[in-house]
Amino acid sequence: MMIPTVRHLTGRGGKALGTFSKIFGAGDKELQKKGDKSLLQLSKALQSASAKMRVGAKCWFDQDLETLDEIEREIIKLERDADKVKEDLVENILSKHAYLPQQTQERHTLVAHMDGIVDAAEEAVRFMAIGKEIRPPEEMVDIAKKCWICTDLLQDSVKFLFKDFEKSVEVSHKVDRVREEARDIQYRLLKKLFGDSSYSPKEVLLFQQASERILKVAIRAELAGDFIRELAVRYS
Repeated sequence: MMIPTVRHLTGRGGKALGTFSKIFGAGDKELQKKGDKSLLQLSKALQSASAKMRVGAKCWFDQDLETLDEIEREIIKLERDADKVKEDLVENILSKHAYLPQQTQERHTLVAHMDGIVDAAEEAVRFMAIGKEIRPPEEMVDIAKKCWICTDLLQDSVKFLFKDFEKSVEVSHKVDRVREEARDIQYRLLKKLFGDSSYSPKEVLLFQQASERILKVAIRAELAGDFIRELAVRYS
């Protein structure tokens, strides 16, 4: 599949693509407004979850275990609240024929991508809490920061879906680049873990697993950005 650049995102006759709302415009307008609101709620939730994961990683490194425990409680609640938003969107909007069938499926896929980011951030923080008594390498904090940047960019990309589709795709490309940076940091961490005999097998396993869970947030953000670009190809 061709990955579109901004210059590719033009429709018939050379006209630029419209907004997400116009592309998905057929159907019940009132339900669509509610759907748009729910989608933006999920974008805020995924960014908040990623921010909490970043803070949690810093607390783990600093051995601020009381705050890490608080972050764990907060992100569990956030994940469950996000699930309620997702369920309401699916059961009370998408299932009520707010959009045409294919567009309903596409909207559902995007929602699933976004919800998966919240799930990944929650899983990462809960895993940190399990190994909280063992201070991690600083690279763990750096990976979490890159993941947070990925979700910040993705949130902007989702917002632009309702204003400027081309800008949304342009921002989504930035997610890919930051995800690559996060992956590079993780590989540096793995080289350190497996090359430094001062780390015990238990520590190597803990930090390897934790880094993979943190990085999953950036990977899932990238998948969501990829899907936004798929929509651009489909409707250009």
